[in-house]
Amino acid sequence: MELRSQLGEAFVFPGSEKQKMRYRPHCGGRDVQLRSHPDTTHPDNRTFQQGIDYMIDGEGGTIFRLASGAIPDWRDHPLYGLEKFDHRDYKAISNAAYTVYADYEYETEPVVDENKVAQASGLLKHLKEKQDISLVVLGDSISMGAEIPNVKFTFAHRFAEQLRSHISTSEVTLTMKAVGGETSRRGLLRLQEDVIASRPDVVTIGYGMNDQNVDADRGNDVPPPEFERHIGAMIEQLRAQTDAAIILITPCLPNGQWHFASKNAAEYADCLRRLANQYEVALADVQKLWVAELATGKSTASLLMNNVNHPNEYGHSFYARALAELL
Repeated sequence: MELRSQLGEAFVFPGSEKQKMRYRPHCGGRDVQLRSHPDTTHPDNRTFQQGIDYMIDGEGGTIFRLASGAIPDWRDHPLYGLEKFDHRDYKAISNAAYTVYADYEYETEPVVDENKVAQASGLLKHLKEKQDISLVVLGDSISMGAEIPNVKFTFAHRFAEQLRSHISTSEVTLTMKAVGGETSRRGLLRLQEDVIASRPDVVTIGYGMNDQNVDADRGNDVPPPEFERHIGAMIEQLRAQTDAAIILITPCLPNGQWHFASKNAAEYADCLRRLANQYEVALADVQKLWVAELATGKSTASLLMNNVNHPNEYGHSFYARALAELL
């Protein structure tokens, strides 16, 4: 068994309902610490007290809020309990004021994925030959890091830091070319000017969330077959005109109660998996990690900053983890 640290796992607490922890905490949970801010050094960060603000069920792997404590009650959120909602009907829907972050240790069996080892070896070999690395991030508002106050918690900046640490001989420059609200259709139209023209060394492509948006009359904003064609065309153009390492990123899942959440969001991840195999490009499979997280009992609200489709700092950690596995 290997002892690992779980840092910044996010929770929202409706009343005193028990919330599932991602891992069973070590030593019965006596070392679990809750804080109010994702950044431990932030001047507004507050440390909550076990037994006063919250309690841990170490055996059950759950945590719950004490009504007499200082942790915000998510039942006060305007979207709490709604079976279906349109975010445009509300002025404020952020989960930021209700989200707390946990640090603890847990035990796990070390696992080696030979597939990922081989993929990482190829990507690093390609990049280590370069003195300066230009990383271009293409995608939608998630790639932009929408609603994340400190950019150091966004996956793009985390990935740039990961590249710097793995390839210490190179300088890494991050260029943000993601646009909020964009689909793959528009991304393809501006690929030449915004990405290829800069001669990048690494390009991450993160679309699917806006493509899957559904309308009762029109269906998906960009249907899966069209989405797949768009991303395939991006890969082909990048391949033909640059020697960039291409990384496809599968999207997280939207809140299923959201008015624009489709029932086929998983198909967009499947499209990207097929393209990664077809063109032999790297894949950061965020959706696979996201689904696994929800399967443990974690709530959707604990992963989304806006309770709609933008991941919080903890949600961005899945993107960062999926990218880190490529290194």
